[in-house]
Amino acid sequence: MAGAGAGALTKTSVAPLERVKILFQIQGMQGNTGANRKYHGLVQALRLIVKEEGPVALWKGNGANCVRVVPVYALKFAFNDTFKDMVRTPDQLSEKDLTIGQRMLAGTMAGLCQTSLTYPLETVRTRLSIGEALSGVHYNGIVDCFRTTVRQEGFSALYKGIAPTYLSGAPYVGLQMTFFDVYKNWLVGSAGHPNDNGETASIGRRVGNMMAAGALAGITAQTITYPGDTIRRRMQSNGMGGTKLLYRNSWHCVTTILKQEGVVGLYRGLLINCLRGIPGAAIQFSAYEGLKSVFDCT
Repeated sequence: MAGAGAGALTKTSVAPLERVKILFQIQGMQGNTGANRKYHGLVQALRLIVKEEGPVALWKGNGANCVRVVPVYALKFAFNDTFKDMVRTPDQLSEKDLTIGQRMLAGTMAGLCQTSLTYPLETVRTRLSIGEALSGVHYNGIVDCFRTTVRQEGFSALYKGIAPTYLSGAPYVGLQMTFFDVYKNWLVGSAGHPNDNGETASIGRRVGNMMAAGALAGITAQTITYPGDTIRRRMQSNGMGGTKLLYRNSWHCVTTILKQEGVVGLYRGLLINCLRGIPGAAIQFSAYEGLKSVFDCT
């Protein structure tokens, strides 16, 4: 419940930035490169979306995203806590005693399990976020996107791009969870408890440090694994609406991007992703820790 609540709150808060990031990742598939790109910057993209589709379009795909993140975040955080208990040795009395390697293993395994169970929702969210303006394909909501994708491209289309997601998405969860624990220990530590001088950190300071730890963890993990996210988005959009496939497989997608757009093509939208990730990760982890306390799960 804590993970689900944190996920829905996080994604709704940063939905406009998330949509722009996806559009930047996808537009190269239509040959929109260099000066021909439809979207050139964050402000220009936001204005163009509002002009062409209206303000509500900034949240296009957010319904599917919230449907996705409720199980995604619930499973991610629950699996992560469970795997931490599994890798803990008898002499490690608390979570703080875990090594970096143990934290990374627990987070990566959580990412693998969560991705395997929820990936079709990720594909639907991506397709709804792209919108008719860029793809030329229209879906009447989440259920219609599911049905149309399966009817036109087969059930396996819901899992397009899962290979690069396993290679980058699962390590991303591992890195994100690990860096959050590391940054939380550095920035938060025992805040909220009396220190050696008998002083207690304020709640505001603790929450602020928790949000800073979440933001830093998100930016670090996203930057390391971003090319895999770009490949995933393109593969999820590949053959959308029954159109001709641009990429035979994930590796062909990588080589095509490098050939046509250069290395920068793999990092298209990274800056926007970082701008999105700062409030997104901050809200995600602080909301999760706060909701855990409310539900008395600690």
